[in-house]
Amino acid sequence: MEKDILLDETGDLAIANGDFIVGESLDQEVAALLQMNKGELKEYPIIGTDLIRLINSNTSAIELKQIIKTELKRDGKSYQELKERIQLKTE
Repeated sequence: MEKDILLDETGDLAIANGDFIVGESLDQEVAALLQMNKGELKEYPIIGTDLIRLINSNTSAIELKQIIKTELKRDGKSYQELKERIQLKTE
């Protein structure tokens, strides 16, 4: 599993005893990717799911899954390996 500096519940750096907390970061990375809109990362402007924009649209669950699969693939992650960890609520 990937390890990186972790964030706390508010999205700030997690710190304990004056040091950054390092740990398994896969869920954190996927959550950040799914919350990101295209253009937020200046180095990679096409990265991002735009899920906030899609919430009130007529996008189907199938289309949402395809968007998620595409963005995970761009980031080097596999939807098949992560699908049990991702909860997609369409109602």
